[in-house]
Amino acid sequence: MLRISEVSNEEFIGTKEAASILGVSQSTVRRLANIGKIRCYTLQHNNYRKFKLTEIMMFKKENVKNNDQSTDDESNTLPQLTFNLDFSDSKKKSLKNISAKSHPAHYLMHKYWGRKPHNVVAGYIENYTNPGDTVLDPFAGSGMTPIEAIKLNRRGIGVDINPMSKFIALNTVSDVDLDKYKSIAHTILVEVSQKYNRLYETTCPVCKSIGHIETAIWENGKLVRIKGKCINDGTFVKDADQQDQQLYETVLREKLELDAEGKLFYPKDKVLKYVKRSGKESIDELFTSRALIILSYLRKRIFEIEDLEIRNLLLFTFTSMLANVSNMLPGDKERATYKSGWVISKFWTPKVHTERNIFHCFKLRMRAIVKGKNELSNIPKGLLSYENQDSSNLYFLENNSIDYIFTDPPYGESIAYLALSQFWNSWLNNEVDYENEIIVDSYRNKDYVDYAQRMRNTFKELYRVLKPNHYLSFTFHNRDLNVWKSVIDAYKEAGFILQEVILQEQAVSSGTQGINKINTLTGDFVYTLRKPNPNEVNGHKKQKNRNNLEFLKEQISTIIMESETITPSKLYEKLIPRVVEEECYFDEKGKAIDIEKILKENYQYTKVDSNMKLGDYYVWKIKK
Repeated sequence: MLRISEVSNEEFIGTKEAASILGVSQSTVRRLANIGKIRCYTLQHNNYRKFKLTEIMMFKKENVKNNDQSTDDESNTLPQLTFNLDFSDSKKKSLKNISAKSHPAHYLMHKYWGRKPHNVVAGYIENYTNPGDTVLDPFAGSGMTPIEAIKLNRRGIGVDINPMSKFIALNTVSDVDLDKYKSIAHTILVEVSQKYNRLYETTCPVCKSIGHIETAIWENGKLVRIKGKCINDGTFVKDADQQDQQLYETVLREKLELDAEGKLFYPKDKVLKYVKRSGKESIDELFTSRALIILSYLRKRIFEIEDLEIRNLLLFTFTSMLANVSNMLPGDKERATYKSGWVISKFWTPKVHTERNIFHCFKLRMRAIVKGKNELSNIPKGLLSYENQDSSNLYFLENNSIDYIFTDPPYGESIAYLALSQFWNSWLNNEVDYENEIIVDSYRNKDYVDYAQRMRNTFKELYRVLKPNHYLSFTFHNRDLNVWKSVIDAYKEAGFILQEVILQEQAVSSGTQGINKINTLTGDFVYTLRKPNPNEVNGHKKQKNRNNLEFLKEQISTIIMESETITPSKLYEKLIPRVVEEECYFDEKGKAIDIEKILKENYQYTKVDSNMKLGDYYVWKIKK
């Protein structure tokens, strides 16, 4: 760093002016100076940073290229100036467990599975990238990674085979006149309710006047209990009477008539076997006839809106509500209300379930969406692009074009995101590519071999598009060593080098964890990989000649003896990195080692204080 008195009398500018000329943040300018990319000067009397205007202009000319490409889809356009900067020589710190925060309102606008804590994703992006960098998520789901990237002034690219994923992500960040949205939504809601509010009529048990159903409890296919509201006596709860039963018989006849006249649209798609439960064969069987009549007309009215952005946000509101007005809500018969719905990763309709008033639910979703949209009102939405594409073919991305990848790949046969999204895709008429889905599903002849090959193809593509000496982080939550080995073999074969594995806590539990409280992991392992420089020697270990089963038994014994008692999460937090490091997945017969079997045969599983957090209800300890 030189002092201005030591150089010729030229025009100097400050950090703010330099940042403005280069189109980057002031922190980026300071980092460029720190690593010697641009020359920095100081004033003698106060040590303020200054830069030569001529040198900044020259740096801009050498490192910024104009992008004259244009497209009709603004969400896929690049910024007009793209920096060819590489900060990879500045050391990235090793990340440890980040305290997870609950989801903000913009991630609560629409349900989706497996969302990671947003601040954890943001922490990884901040650590491994700089403003102006490009971040990719090839299994982007509802778009958290690219959204967190653009919130941090990076370019975010999401890719997912699920059409619903792109729909959710783009509607989350879309620029919409919210006053216009609310006005049109209100107009439609008034119209539909005037036409069909009669289907929710019931009799107030106090004054005998007409009230309206807020929630109805069904037991084994029969309407048994009602919570309603009367203009005179307010909220009431009663057993469903003969008049309520007769009204629903009328609803059934009306639905048959409307169907015969071709005036109803609702999906009749066959439910995929992998997610089928409770004997429900098609999507329409997940709703009451009353709900199908109202939803069909509401959907029709939304599709008639000419403003595309408003229409999409209204459809977003519609699909975000669907689970809440389905039969997948467990019912509280005594209070005639509902419990948390869609709590498992199947299309499950409990024997006692709740039917909610669609008009009330739509209003609630409108409020949630307005709140979420307001949170994102000032983010640079043009930095986000999203492709509905199979991630093993990223043809739209150039070689060595991505600065960082953060992703949450499919966990074998864990959660069938694409099959579950049929619940929404079917209402939107979306075409779905089930053939190229990466999953283990015996009903569709998708086995471990198919899963492993698709993962290899994907990691090869990720290696191709990532810049040398840059990083890929992925989360993983699965204890099936067949799946672990498929993923690890995939990234090794592609050429990546493992940097670290840590267990990252979750903000909230998943549906599967909520049910399996006894033996669940309370977080996800985060692997961070690095793409080596072209001439760098890859340091993968050679497979050791040893009995893997005995080695694993020894490792488990050591871990449990050191702790005396240990929760499943803590055990796997210590064990899995050793499994990965030593590559001990299979026994001498080539069969995947069953860790759970080792534990059950050799150790005692004991319940502890029930006030412990999820995953800590039980511990493993030495058998007495």
